[in-house]
Amino acid sequence: EDVTHALARPRLSVRSQAPSFSPLRQVESRDPQLRRRLDRSRQTAPLPVSGDTAADRAGSEGAGGAMDAELLELQRQLEAAQSARSSVRLSERNVVELVQKLQERGLIDFELLHTVSGKEYITSDHLKHEIKVEIKKRGRASLVDLSDTLGVDLYHIERQAQKVVTEDPALMLINAEIMSQSYWDTVTEEINEKLQERSQIALAEIAAQLHIGSELVLNILEPRLGTIVQGRLEGGQLYTPAYVSRITAMVRGATRGLTVPTNLPSVWNSLQQQLQEMHGANGVSVEGSFFQSIFVALLKEGAVLGSVRAGVHWTPAVFAHAQKESVDAFFSQNSYIGYEVLQKLVIPQPKQYLEARYPDGIALEAVFVHPSVVDMLDAAVGDAIENGQWIDSLSILPSYISGPDATKILSLCPSFQKAAKVGIFKVIEICVLFINGHTLKKSFFAVFKSSAIWRIMCLQQCVH
Repeated sequence: EDVTHALARPRLSVRSQAPSFSPLRQVESRDPQLRRRLDRSRQTAPLPVSGDTAADRAGSEGAGGAMDAELLELQRQLEAAQSARSSVRLSERNVVELVQKLQERGLIDFELLHTVSGKEYITSDHLKHEIKVEIKKRGRASLVDLSDTLGVDLYHIERQAQKVVTEDPALMLINAEIMSQSYWDTVTEEINEKLQERSQIALAEIAAQLHIGSELVLNILEPRLGTIVQGRLEGGQLYTPAYVSRITAMVRGATRGLTVPTNLPSVWNSLQQQLQEMHGANGVSVEGSFFQSIFVALLKEGAVLGSVRAGVHWTPAVFAHAQKESVDAFFSQNSYIGYEVLQKLVIPQPKQYLEARYPDGIALEAVFVHPSVVDMLDAAVGDAIENGQWIDSLSILPSYISGPDATKILSLCPSFQKAAKVGIFKVIEICVLFINGHTLKKSFFAVFKSSAIWRIMCLQQCVH
């Protein structure tokens, strides 16, 4: 019974807390009559502690008046038995054997763990409690350190640590270390203090100081940004709000000052050089991605006006406006515009640009023309059909239109399309021959009205 009662405690020392036989129980076992009297006395009156003096007992006797001489004798014997030293003690080996026997018989229904020293038993529940106490005290502790501190094998520490972390969502087990949320709150407060002093901190530097991975640092910092940590995380760097405002002003000024299409990475490189010149070699380093993210935010806000192509090619709105004015002025004055003009204005894909801007225009191989050019040629074709003559389209069209483009314009003329259905003409290169019996030109053979053979011969001669 003594051994079982002792094992019910969380941690039992085999050496210092080995159960012993009580002298009082030895006296009771030798005198059954004394045992019955003691039982009756325990039920009728409380027993004084072992430190009561004779004067105390006399005062109690005078006050109560119910304590008889026999009870006083029993109390004196009890006091002598309690103060006597045990003559029989169990060795460490005996205790271990007793515990094993109790476990075999099922009298111990809870798990007992051996300490590393072999001098103590500890229950699994108490081991969990001690782990929680250490985590609360330190905030962060490795399983190896817990094994050394608590004196329990690492295997048992790992088992109980998994249970502790599962039961408490405020704890995490990473790389054989238990960490609490309160620990990370304290760490992030220190990071924020350092950030305000330096304006910038790299995540790699924080990870190296805390001996953890950069991904874990990122996961810890992100939910605390704007609350504990007053800063902005970008490209693996932490920046203070004041420094972000300063960089934003630099990006806004640099992009607003551009008047021609520019490659954005070159702008970011120039800003980085300016920062290095201002702060020296030990100044804050800013990645190009940080400049880019600030620029995208400014573009969405409308703080800078323009368009971005492929994410890096920036065309300011002022340049695009000048482009449109130049194209509109040239096209309205000349009724055509060449693609090389748009290339000089740094307009990519000029044909698609003009088709989108002037839906009624006609895109040719070399130029883009106004519909009035087709109307002009169509009037000449109609006159030739009506008078039975021939025309040279190049002599009618402007000089900037070449042979293939003239053929396309001719095919767009309504009079040409109507005559094509009747079949009263033939196109030879860029000349239109209306074969109806009239003399076309002195250099051509006479064509008889009813002779189809002479028509073909005339056409062949024209081709040659």
